[in-house]
Amino acid sequence: MFTLSANLEYMFKEAGDSLEARIAAAAAAGINKVEIFSLDGRDIETVAAALNTHQVRLHSMVVDPRIMLVLPDTHAKFLQVFRATAEQAVKLGCKHLVCGSGTGAPFLKRSISLLNVADAIAKAADIAKEFGLTIWLEAVNTRVDHPGVFFSKTEDTLFVASKVNRPEVRVLYDIYHSVAEGENIADELAKVKDWLGHVQVADYPGRGEPGSGNIEWQVILQQLTVAGYSGDIGVECYPTLNDTPQALSYFTQLLLDEASTAAEEH
Repeated sequence: MFTLSANLEYMFKEAGDSLEARIAAAAAAGINKVEIFSLDGRDIETVAAALNTHQVRLHSMVVDPRIMLVLPDTHAKFLQVFRATAEQAVKLGCKHLVCGSGTGAPFLKRSISLLNVADAIAKAADIAKEFGLTIWLEAVNTRVDHPGVFFSKTEDTLFVASKVNRPEVRVLYDIYHSVAEGENIADELAKVKDWLGHVQVADYPGRGEPGSGNIEWQVILQQLTVAGYSGDIGVECYPTLNDTPQALSYFTQLLLDEASTAAEEH
């Protein structure tokens, strides 16, 4: 049913600083999908070789989230960065690019800001189509981690995705950020289910691995099922243990149990 992908920026640090070593460690733990932020300071050829050697798929990369998409004057730079990231993604066999919004502009009405972001994403969708990629729009919380960011609510990404209305644009729903922002998960999933491209998780508070905080993960998986989601779940957390596979053992077993229950029901 659900499959797991792991963010290598935060996880498998015990394997070392290199992305290649973390890819190898993820593969050894039985994880064959990974996510990263960028290739800054990394060699694309050696990363590609590591992915190929260990039969690991790069599931997503992030387009520089610092660009303020609420300002039209930044869109040319954003599209240049988006194209460069898309070219890297294709070389690495990655099919998904995550886009945020950058910070908001207090002097702009929110309605105007949303339309400006939608305009930038619509143009990026043309590039995504050219390269056979999907854009995942992500909202991140302002209360704990990202003060001042514009995309802080799930409804922001939903508005832009529905405004652009292209198959290349979908919503990335991050449960940690949603909870940190005070949203009701069941309500948000009901709104966004038709636009849902990917789900990411970490526990709250603390952004540790699922099982380290207060979120009831069995309930969450049931809510995802009710929403019709059965795809990948990306774990993007700060493990509370030095051994990432051990830290993930609770959630990994929970996914296995859910898959077993689903198989029995059918």
